[in-house]
Amino acid sequence: MITQRQNDILNLIVEMFTQTHEPVGSKALQESISSSSATIRNDMAKLEKLGYLEKAHTSSGRMPSRAGFQYFVRHSLNLDSIDEQDVYQVIKAFDFEAFKLEDILDAAAKLLAQMTGYTAVVQDVEPTSQRLTGFDIVQLSSHDALAVLSLDESKPVTVQFAIPKNFLARDLLRVKTLVSERLLDKTVMDIHYRLRTEIPQIVQKYFTTTDNVLDLFDYIFSQLFKELVFIEGKVASLTYADLATYQFLDNPQAVALALRSAISPEEMAQVQVAESQEEALSDCTVISHKFLIPYRGLAMMSLIGPIDMDYRRMMSLVNVISRVMVMKLTDYYRYLNSNHYEVN
Repeated sequence: MITQRQNDILNLIVEMFTQTHEPVGSKALQESISSSSATIRNDMAKLEKLGYLEKAHTSSGRMPSRAGFQYFVRHSLNLDSIDEQDVYQVIKAFDFEAFKLEDILDAAAKLLAQMTGYTAVVQDVEPTSQRLTGFDIVQLSSHDALAVLSLDESKPVTVQFAIPKNFLARDLLRVKTLVSERLLDKTVMDIHYRLRTEIPQIVQKYFTTTDNVLDLFDYIFSQLFKELVFIEGKVASLTYADLATYQFLDNPQAVALALRSAISPEEMAQVQVAESQEEALSDCTVISHKFLIPYRGLAMMSLIGPIDMDYRRMMSLVNVISRVMVMKLTDYYRYLNSNHYEVN
């Protein structure tokens, strides 16, 4: 453990270095630390010996090491901090009419990437835990129909599909009945399992030709099995990481899995400083923050950037954007109550 004065010195060096990216000397700390320059230098030397500070090659000053940033995050960073100067700008950015959940999540990712200069990731509620609470098929013509699916009673999604050539009107009714009897009120994970095991056997009892029916089931439900994820600021990763990180960010499903698996179900916020198990993120800082999508569950916003980021500022932006987005989502779901459907 370090002393309170050493902790204060480390905090100041972290904050000053993330603002200027210049090594910090003892004289620069004297205004804030009521000790002599010699005492401050001794404490800085002790912090360096502990591995929390590093000497700069071109200066007598010190800068935080990777371990120093990690110590700061664990002991001094307030994960609930908010800077009021950001609130107005964020509220103004969300002043638009949204017709899809995706519009709001995408806008949040774009805003966080723009305001930080780093990479932002916004993920919907984890798909495997969502439940199918409504299903209907509306025939549009002799060739086309619309499947209307509702997840957790609050996210209607429509999927337009071509009716198989050998289908009769009663066959569409059979598909609807099968879904209602076998898949309704089941989780997405359970639906995925049943489509591979139970449904093929049942389809054989009702349909002479089964391949096109099973293809239709796969097509209608395929969107439910993918994580809805928005990534913005991928090019910015080339300024704080390498090509491997950029290439990894080009795979949204892999990114979503890595970020979600890094935070426990009990945690609402987490900051990893070069601690990710994903190799492409192992030299980056990852700030993750869960937020509530009304009626549905917890989604997540993440910020990926350099180890020497301004943590207080970045944490504030993540918090402000998350909270304003929840307000926007609450208004959005009031709008959905009037039976408007989201269309794929």
